[in-house]
Parts: sequence; C-alpha cells; structure tokens
Amino acid sequence: MKKYLNNLITCVICFIFIVILNFALPRLMSGDPVAYLTGVDEESMSVVQYEYYRNALHLNDNIFVQFGYYIKSLFDGSLGYSYRMEATVSSLILSRIGATLQISLVAVVVSCGIALVWGLSAGSKKGTFDKISTTANVIINTLPSFTVGMLLIILFCFGVKIFPYSGLNSPNIEKGTAEYFFDRIYHLILPVTTLTVTFLPSRYLIVRNTARAVLNEKYLLFARQRGLGRRKIKYGYILGNVAQPFIAMVGMSVGASIGGSVVVENLFSIQGMGTLLTDAVYALDYPLMQGVLFVTAFIAVISIIITDVICILTDPKLRRARL
Repeated sequence: MKKYLNNLITCVICFIFIVILNFALPRLMSGDPVAYLTGVDEESMSVVQYEYYRNALHLNDNIFVQFGYYIKSLFDGSLGYSYRMEATVSSLILSRIGATLQISLVAVVVSCGIALVWGLSAGSKKGTFDKISTTANVIINTLPSFTVGMLLIILFCFGVKIFPYSGLNSPNIEKGTAEYFFDRIYHLILPVTTLTVTFLPSRYLIVRNTARAVLNEKYLLFARQRGLGRRKIKYGYILGNVAQPFIAMVGMSVGASIGGSVVVENLFSIQGMGTLLTDAVYALDYPLMQGVLFVTAFIAVISIIITDVICILTDPKLRRARL
C-alpha cells in the first residue's frame, strides 16, 4: 500500500511542477512576456494593442495575482486564450483530442495485449522461440516511430498501394454513415500500427522478463510435480505475478502514447493534438503549448492513479490484509 501512496504523491508533485512551469516559463524568458503569451511580434503591435494585451493578460498586476488568474483559467476549463487562433485553448484542444485518442488508446490496447500474450509465451518456456522473439524485439526497440511510419508508408502506400497515407477520412464521405465509420478504421490502420510497433518491444520485454524471473520459483516447481499442464501454469500461476507490473505498465502507456502521437500525426497529416502542438510551436503560441502540455500531463496522472487503484483492488496480499 505504501508503494501506491508514494506513486500518488509523486504524480501529484510532478503535476504541480508542470502547472508552475507552464505559468513561469513565458515570464522567465528574456524579452517581453506579451510576445510569448500572445504569439504576436512586438514590432507589429500598435501601442493600443500592446496595452490591451498587457491588461488582458494581467501583466500589470503582481506575479501572485497573475498566478491566481492562471489557476482560475485551469479550473474554469478555458486553459487560457490563444490570440493566434482567436479561441480558448480548451476549445482548440477539444476539437483535436478525439483524433489523438483514437490513435493512441487503440495503440495502447493492441500493443499491451500482444505484449502480454507474446511475453508470457516467450518467458514461460526457455528455447528458440524465446531467443528469436527477444532478439527481434530488442532490434525493433531501436527504431524510432518516424522510421517505422516511413517504412510502412513506403511499403503499403507507395509500394503495394493498399492504404492511404494521410488524413482520417476520405473526402466526400458523409459523416454518421457506416461508410464513414469503416473508412475511418481504414485510415487508422497505419498510424495505429506505427505506434503499436514502436511501443510493443518495451512492453514485451517487461512481461517476458517478469515471467522469466518467476520461472524457477518453488511454487512453480511444485505445480509441475503435481502434473499441472503448461497452459495452467502459464495462465494460472505466472500470469498472477505478471498482472501487477502489467497493469501499471498500461497506465503509464497512456500518457506516453499521447506524447508519441505527435510524430505520427505529423507523418500521416492527421489533425490531432500532435499537429496542434506543432502549429503552436511554429507560431510561438505559448498558451496553446501550455494547454496541450497540461492536458497531456493531466491524462497521464489520471491514468496512473486509476491503474494504481486497480492494482490495489487486484493485489492478493492487500486483499488478505483486509480480511
């Protein structure tokens, strides 16, 4: 229980640090914070515009009042205002986050599911299959997502030409129809595959190494002596030891997958949070950058907390302690 409480405290501290960093960074950088917080070049502003921005951003108030307004924007859900896009940051993120989650969450489920089955099979039995599988995953783990995506595009978009290489839907397809739904799935195959291949090796190695670590435990030797089958041992005994680190791994994967979708979305021209962040960086739109970072960190913290709760509920030691 203490381990999970420490995890919770660490998550909260990291999240608070990100909130403070988001507020402080534009104000600590050299130059006028008006330019950073609006994305508008100082030289292109009139005196009236400059004063308007300073008042709107509360830069004439002391730093504690500014921080209070910043916290208020987090609690009211606006997350600030993007003067470049002329919209609240939350509305811009909400318009894009759906596409990102469709890629990242599916990739998390698929990669973790494959890693669980594959890692258990390789780790529960020594032999050629384990050696080949582990070597292949170690090699794949060295490939960045950009390389994986480019290889898939070259092979399946320009080689055999069976998948589209950009967007989430074909043009001129009516929304809400069955054709639109299946066309969306068709467009998601390569982006999801890219993230899945990128994330799979590390997840496979965690499951495989955890399974291998308990392979020579006494209770497994007793189970074999009792004549239990390999399948029963793998899913009845080894899986129980793999479950806790696997659940924790799934929770940590959510935040990482959203961050990893930045490259994939730009590679496949998908209008999600990744491309939104890229646009914000090029435009020096700090409020939008801060909003994307805040939402990503928030999702990561929530997913870790949820998985820790699941780990507590499924931990047999804690269940016995309550009894």
